[in-house]
Amino acid sequence: MNKTVKIMLAVLRICCTGVILFPVLCMFGKVRLSDFYELLIAGFWFYPRFWYSFFLAAVIGLGASVLAFLGAAGIKWGMGKSRRLILFLLLLMMLMPLQVTLLPNYVGLRDMGLLDTPAALILPMVCSPFAIYLMYQYMETLPKEGIEAARLETSSLFPILGQVIFPGMRACVAAVFVFMFAEGFNMVEQPLYFVKKDMLKPLSVLTEILPGEESYLIYAAGIVCMLPLLLLYGFYEEEIMEGLGYLKA
Repeated sequence: MNKTVKIMLAVLRICCTGVILFPVLCMFGKVRLSDFYELLIAGFWFYPRFWYSFFLAAVIGLGASVLAFLGAAGIKWGMGKSRRLILFLLLLMMLMPLQVTLLPNYVGLRDMGLLDTPAALILPMVCSPFAIYLMYQYMETLPKEGIEAARLETSSLFPILGQVIFPGMRACVAAVFVFMFAEGFNMVEQPLYFVKKDMLKPLSVLTEILPGEESYLIYAAGIVCMLPLLLLYGFYEEEIMEGLGYLKA
């Protein structure tokens, strides 16, 4: 790689970093220290909202990790010749924008009587094609010898999944949990369509639940809400890099 290409790549990295950091810097530029005092000390409405949003994101992350793990195992060892078709459908669903699935999800939740409940926000997010596909790609890298040896000792499915397959999948499970936690913590369209009560809306739609005279607190709340995501990404950085390292089309 010559010097010109290295310089161009460095400039590209700087430009991309600037584009990503620009909204964050603008948010920091508009917040005041008094806003944090009013948000965290003077008024206590923020804490129930924060922990409710945290609860939704944690349930979505855990549920998506479990379902993706079981779904990937079922595709790998239970689908047979239809495996390629299932993977193609997963890729097709990953390419669909969220807006395409809002109406089917709304109709399904309405028929099950789950609208205006926390389950309306959790269930559509738990079934993630991306999580299943990522888990399957990582599962493809596991050594087959250990699995075959375990199948010779027992024919029970759950001991094999829990004692042989899961220990080798911990990095990918952690990566899926972090990504789905972040997606659940930042969801916007689902709360606007699936729940109408303000008490059921998370902080990601803060502009919908804050009165107009307190709209200036959005920037302070945004900075506070960044902290759990930054901590998760920092704590699971190695697992995320390892989990994504095996993602391929």
